[in-house]
Amino acid sequence: MSYLLERFDSIFKPGGDPTPYAEHHINIEKHPPVSVPPYRMTPMKKELLRKEIEDLLERDVIEECESAYGAPVVLIPKPDGKTRLCIDYRKLNEITVPDSYPLPRMDDLLQSAKHTTFMSTIDLKSGYHQINVHPADRDKTAFVCPFGTFRFKRMPFGLRNAPATFQRLMDMFCRNLPAMAYLDDIIVLSPTFDQHLLDLETVFLKLKDYKLRANRSKCHLACSRVKYLGLWITSRGIEVDPDKVSAVQKIPPPRNVKQVQSFLQICSWYRKFIPNFSEIARLLNNLTKKKQFGLGTESEQNAFTTLKKCLISPPILSQADFTKPFVLRTDASSYALGAVLLQGADMEEHPIEYASRLLNSAERNYSTTEREALAVVWALNKFRGYIEGSKITVASDHEPLKWLLKLKSPSGRLAR
Repeated sequence: MSYLLERFDSIFKPGGDPTPYAEHHINIEKHPPVSVPPYRMTPMKKELLRKEIEDLLERDVIEECESAYGAPVVLIPKPDGKTRLCIDYRKLNEITVPDSYPLPRMDDLLQSAKHTTFMSTIDLKSGYHQINVHPADRDKTAFVCPFGTFRFKRMPFGLRNAPATFQRLMDMFCRNLPAMAYLDDIIVLSPTFDQHLLDLETVFLKLKDYKLRANRSKCHLACSRVKYLGLWITSRGIEVDPDKVSAVQKIPPPRNVKQVQSFLQICSWYRKFIPNFSEIARLLNNLTKKKQFGLGTESEQNAFTTLKKCLISPPILSQADFTKPFVLRTDASSYALGAVLLQGADMEEHPIEYASRLLNSAERNYSTTEREALAVVWALNKFRGYIEGSKITVASDHEPLKWLLKLKSPSGRLAR
């Protein structure tokens, strides 16, 4: 491994030319230029901005210009204590023709990233800045600040179509490679150490060919467990990040609607780990619709603490094995539907993913049997990406559903 890193030392060095395999375009058709005055800044932030601009000028990422366009600067703190210079391109984005190139589904990537003995994650160094902006579109990226007007020569953060441009490049990069990528996060999986070295060599060679540079401090090579897309891939399956869970545990009870919404959004990221998430979160969801806010009832307080407890020891999800049959367990209550997709038998049974949703006002009027049937139909659609073409057993604790299978000519809602 040391020899390999020494041999490809150049891909970990900062700077260098942009990749020749991609270029960012900004299509606004015939719309006139848009500009927004700069935001006010404290002297401390001005000093941080000055240093950031000097660094970007030195790395040939930006250049001074005169432009009819102009966007204000926003300084965003990074986890490592440094500052990222971002531009508020909302006005420009409103008039930009969208690029419909899709980002990969995170669930699909996590399912494809099955645990192997050796795994590596490679993080690209300022990935967006490794792609050129087309010369005719550079004036559109202009930003204004106390130190003048500048424009980007490399692709900046915040542009509407920047993720699509970058993902298109990464999909081209990963073609015929033993690797997968979500934006600038690359993962390489191999069954043996020797094979892993060969796979890494192949990836490094292509990084060199594409003139892409990696951030060595954020790369984790030949590991038995890796963090990818905010979750841990381990020998046992997919696990939540303990650091993120610890941060959730420190969240105090919400005091307004915005704090409730923020808490639910954080928990929703882990909803596939939490059985009956929608049922548990229902009371908190209702709080966001109230005119006067407050965790007034014991039930509402319990919902808040229960969600936090569910994240302390959530189940470990396994990646699906499409050579084996699936088991789909469903359930329905007066307010929500729940389902879990499983594989294995008896003691070896393990969850692939949990899902749930609230019933709408019309569905809450369904009979018990109708709600249970709805849960089955909804779950089959929800997990279609897993189960289509595979053998599947549907399990429910509602015995009357068997009666539906015996009807010779069903009608009405149950038939649908």
